[in-house]
Amino acid sequence: MRRPTVWSLLVLVLAGGCAGGNTGDLREGTSGLSGAIPGGDGRALAAYKAEFRANALAGMDSLMLRTDEVWQRDDRDVLATLYSPRATLVTPDGQLLVGGAAVRDYVSGQLPQMSSVSTWRDEFTASGEMTFIYGRYDADSSVPGRDSRGVHVTIAMRDHFNWQIRAKMYVGFEGAGVATDPSLLSGEPPHVSPDSIRARFGRRALNGQDERAEWAVSSYFYLNSYLSEWRQAWNNDDSQAAIQMMGDGVVIRLPFDVPALGKTNAAYSLERLLPAVGDLSLSILDFDISERLGFCLGAYTLNAGGQELKGYYMSVMQMQDDGPRLRALIFSGSGANQLAAPGSATVR
Repeated sequence: MRRPTVWSLLVLVLAGGCAGGNTGDLREGTSGLSGAIPGGDGRALAAYKAEFRANALAGMDSLMLRTDEVWQRDDRDVLATLYSPRATLVTPDGQLLVGGAAVRDYVSGQLPQMSSVSTWRDEFTASGEMTFIYGRYDADSSVPGRDSRGVHVTIAMRDHFNWQIRAKMYVGFEGAGVATDPSLLSGEPPHVSPDSIRARFGRRALNGQDERAEWAVSSYFYLNSYLSEWRQAWNNDDSQAAIQMMGDGVVIRLPFDVPALGKTNAAYSLERLLPAVGDLSLSILDFDISERLGFCLGAYTLNAGGQELKGYYMSVMQMQDDGPRLRALIFSGSGANQLAAPGSATVR
């Protein structure tokens, strides 16, 4: 599904944002820029792109290694350096934690109970100051029956020379068919708003006087609109439109289903569920973007057969020359898999 009018507007916004320090196109060496350089054949920019990717990949591998070592050594001193102050985390049991302090407190409390946690990198994308990783995780607990295995989605952002975890979602394989404790879904976590985005850039930005902040706000509106369009395709049982909005290497995990890697497998997953799975609603609780890569983490409600299924999701979107595409769309595992029994009004 193409949206040329809105995409054209976003291109103008991105161009205007370049004055605020958006140089990811140069670092990634897009075909458009390489073709625009007089006498250039794109090889120099391709070399920049390769170097950028290699540096980002090395930084992420180092971050994952340090994170695994924290679990193995119960190292609380290193723990504080791994998570961004604005970090959000969805735990394997479906709990949402907002803010670096809350995430660090949770992980610190789990350290004595975990023998080791290992993570793997199966998919990787980087742009500007942001990276996306999808892979498996394996958590061995010292408490009998508390081991956890599944997949993770990790967003990291670079703070000067160091990479920190900006957002992370765990999806435990054992969560299939297990309802999230309702208390973990209670409360009103902060929702993203234009002013909450501007506040990240300082007081001056709240008056609309910071180009970077206005670029981020405009990008948020656009990605929000794109995600809403995908939700509308779901609610209209239009699997073809939903598939067209995904990139070739997309990673998805839909309610009631297992993770699927690649557009072909994503199509099979959608076609198994649609039509008539139920109406989906989404809200955005966290958002960030860097150059051509952005993510949204939020809450969802699936109304199926007069009953509500609730949980959290993470979407990762990548800007391409012909428009954005979903790079990942992961719905939380526990509490997002099984409807209540007939005649019951609760999720079990």
